[in-house]
Order: sequence, then C-alpha cells, then structure tokens
Amino acid sequence: MATDFVFFYGSSMNRSDLRSWLEANGYDSSLVADSEPARVEGYDFVWNYYSSGKAGGTANLERKEGSTVWGLLVEFDDHLLKAFDRRMGHPTFYSRGENRVPVQRISDGKTVFAWLYLAGSNKRGRRDIWPTRDYKKLVLDAALFWEFPGDYIEKIKSWQTA
Repeated sequence: MATDFVFFYGSSMNRSDLRSWLEANGYDSSLVADSEPARVEGYDFVWNYYSSGKAGGTANLERKEGSTVWGLLVEFDDHLLKAFDRRMGHPTFYSRGENRVPVQRISDGKTVFAWLYLAGSNKRGRRDIWPTRDYKKLVLDAALFWEFPGDYIEKIKSWQTA
C-alpha cells in the first residue's frame, strides 16, 4: 500500500467529522492509516473564505513568517487523495497546489511532506468572514482531543464568530 500525507487545520482535523464524511460519501475510512498532531511553520489563519456548506467562514491559511499552525497530519492510502480533493473542493474552492509542504510531526519531531489545501479569497479581499459557532466548536473539539498547546487552544477560543 502506497501512502501519502495531508495536513488538515480546520474542521477536517476533527477525526469523527472526517470519518463520517468519508463513510457517508462511499469511501473506506480504514484507508486512513494514521492521524497525529503536527505543525506547519510560516503560515497563519486568515478569515477570507465563505463556505455555503458551512454557512460561514472557514479556516484558511496564508504565508506569515514566524507563525505556526497546529493541525492534524493524516497518513492515508494514496487512493484517498481523490476523496480529500472532493471534500475540500479541489481545485475550485480549496486547492492543494502542485507541491507538498514540510510538516513537523509532534510525536518524533520528524519532518514529512504533506498536501496542504488553501482557499482563494472569495469575498473581494475581506478578511472578516467569521466562522459559525458550530464550525468553531468542531475545530476547538479537535484541538482539545489532540491536546494542542494551551496557548493555541486559547487562540482558537478567541476566534470571533458570525
């Protein structure tokens, strides 16, 4: 089995939400080999994307030196890449681009290269497209489950909501 990696930082890092979506859409969730906390350097959150499916803003990232985003590194059978593309709306809504990015696993400090989905702004440069309370709760629940650092959890708690 050939495996690949993806780094999720929004609602997709909520393991139960991700598995439920995979199964509801006819994908075998057992093809997810492993999931573990990780971080990507040089990015930060930007609230510039509106999701009609979530009825509010959804997490997006932009390059920002000195910043770190925590998330979920998912190792999966490479057959699932098309499933993740579908979930993220690649390439129309969120795009994974052409190259993987370096992501640091927390468990052993090793760097792996993973797909990272980024959205283009869809609200004419606005940066105040806040998430719903439900979306924020999905992300916060995942951060608590994966035991992200306290200051990072506080950052999520401080997100404004619509």
